[in-house]
Amino acid sequence: MNHFSKRRRQLLLAAASAGLPLSQVAAFVNESDPIDSVPQLAVCLGSGGKHGYAHIGAIRAFDRLGLKPDIVCGTSAGAIAGVLWAAGHGADAIEKIVNEADWYTQRLPRIPMLGIGKLDSLRELIDRHVGHKRIESLPTRFAAVATDLDTGQPILLDKGPTGQVVAASASVPLRYEPVTIGGKRLVDGALSAPIPVDAAHAIGARFAVAVDVAYRPYEEPVSGISDVAFQTFHIMVNRLIEEQIKRADFAIRLDVHEVMRGDDVLSNVIRAGEGAVHQHWPELKRALSRVGFEAVGQGSWLEAQTYTVG
Repeated sequence: MNHFSKRRRQLLLAAASAGLPLSQVAAFVNESDPIDSVPQLAVCLGSGGKHGYAHIGAIRAFDRLGLKPDIVCGTSAGAIAGVLWAAGHGADAIEKIVNEADWYTQRLPRIPMLGIGKLDSLRELIDRHVGHKRIESLPTRFAAVATDLDTGQPILLDKGPTGQVVAASASVPLRYEPVTIGGKRLVDGALSAPIPVDAAHAIGARFAVAVDVAYRPYEEPVSGISDVAFQTFHIMVNRLIEEQIKRADFAIRLDVHEVMRGDDVLSNVIRAGEGAVHQHWPELKRALSRVGFEAVGQGSWLEAQTYTVG
């Protein structure tokens, strides 16, 4: 089997893992095409709630260091930051946009209901700041992952109305109503693919950099029913993260729990993301060089910080 045939098989297997129909991946990969024609470098931004602010810092560092991905993939909070990056916004603009957000429209409870609120305001915010472009028209190729509420399968979304896709990927069960796309009721992608590494490989990434900002199960004391629910969810998510990390070509993992305390929490989280990328940059450059990627910018090193990088 030649190198490209092996690559094709890897992409098809990744597609199956990501819940993407194999026929759809086949449209991206043709046996007669040279491997270099396939989009190469992907940055995969994972779920993490408020920890997702660390992605803004990571994006700032990537931009300053000159790393320009061919593909950006995001799940949940990572989809929000990632789609704005793919649309051409820098970290400062993304921070401002995210801070504008009124995250959901809350309504009076009704029975039966599938969620307390809707993410209409997030959908509208994203659409406005990407110029109402569809995902396939963004300057950088982008894909998000959501979860099919009825089957539990991860659903790769790389076409369609951008705001609607991001809302589906970030639709936390119970808090938000599912988002219906293509007849499927979709909820938060963290339930099935909290870091979208398989998704990136499925649409042609040759080298996937995973950025993991998720909550860890041990971070909060369990003292009530809501804590049990929170802990259970993050135990499950972290198991899935470990599987995705194994399939990433490089991983940047943050433990930002300590910086979630005190004043100016969100700024601390952003700085933690920026610092983590700078800390891993020499190793990432070497890894990219080994697989034939041209070395990119030198960047400037940050002063030593007190945040914890996993």
